[in-house]
Amino acid sequence: MKRDTDKFHLMKVFHMVATKGSFTDGAKELGMTVSSVSKAVQQLESNLRTKLLYRTTRSQSLTDSGKIYLAQARLILADIKALEEQLLQQAQHPSGTLRVTAPIAIGQFFLSPKIHEFMRLYPQIRIELFLSDRVVDVTEEGFDLAIRSRNVPETSPLFCKKLGSHSRKLVAAPDYLAGVELPKTPARLPDLKLLNYSGSQALAAWSFSHAGQEIAFEPEAALSCNNYYALLQAACSGCGVANLYQYLVDEKIEEGTLIHLLPEWKQSGRELYAIYHQRRDISPKLDKFISFLSRSIT
Repeated sequence: MKRDTDKFHLMKVFHMVATKGSFTDGAKELGMTVSSVSKAVQQLESNLRTKLLYRTTRSQSLTDSGKIYLAQARLILADIKALEEQLLQQAQHPSGTLRVTAPIAIGQFFLSPKIHEFMRLYPQIRIELFLSDRVVDVTEEGFDLAIRSRNVPETSPLFCKKLGSHSRKLVAAPDYLAGVELPKTPARLPDLKLLNYSGSQALAAWSFSHAGQEIAFEPEAALSCNNYYALLQAACSGCGVANLYQYLVDEKIEEGTLIHLLPEWKQSGRELYAIYHQRRDISPKLDKFISFLSRSIT
């Protein structure tokens, strides 16, 4: 690799000397000493085993080999400059297709409402969103990014960035709460009809903390379901008290469809991670999307 880098450096030096017409002017343009420029041209001639420049104390001129090399060097350097400008443009205005996978609930209630804002900011980026509660193989299945609630093992070749965390909230419909005694602590929750998630990564216990006090219990649910949307609908319909992530219920709380119970009692959050196999510094579209998601989680 270093040898190839040296070849490129020697080409640039020779090109500048030949273009400027002298070692002095070429050295000034490159920010090098004349002796360094002279050594570079000599090294290039040695590598190529041919003379590129006729040099006297007062003038210099290209040999036939020098003319051939200069013509090709101009084409190569022009291509490299065009490539650099293209990549710079791509970094400033990223484009292309970004394949993203996420669990169904996260995709439906968190990602989907946010994506329109990202697409407005970066209209040249196309999103392919695949929602599944199955843990997909990011590399084998051709995804650029996976959103997961678990970190990857240290031995994994994948990259991982923590995006943030979502807290859980106890919620119930006003109609249901109108017919029961409102709980003052989580210890009274078992007296109510509880709606519990029973899918992958389900909570073994509902745990709460407040002012140094901790309360935990295993819910005996009136309704168990492996689908967050179904539980949300059940809560909105007045079936009982659900314990759901904030991105599922915040809008319903704001519009009054659900009431947030025991807000002073805190629960552990659900951490979200971005899992990807390509370095962000060489994929502007991936970097922009991950940064956007990090800002979106409050």
